[in-house]
Amino acid sequence: MKEEIMRIIDALRPGLAAEGGDLQLVQLDEEGAVTVGMSGLCGTCHATLWMHRLRIERAFKERLPGLRVAVQVV
Repeated sequence: MKEEIMRIIDALRPGLAAEGGDLQLVQLDEEGAVTVGMSGLCGTCHATLWMHRLRIERAFKERLPGLRVAVQVV
């Protein structure tokens, strides 16, 4: 599962990098919950943060439907 999670993160990185951001795996627990962290994005632009957060959550749910995902701004 971790390999697929890393593939999803790698696929999302170019879009985040275009706006100065990055995405990293923070935690993967044995119950199938993953936490990823967004960094480097403009912390004052809530619309951008939410747009990326929704895009990240959707990408995980489409490729790993049973996975619980939490996105943190780090």
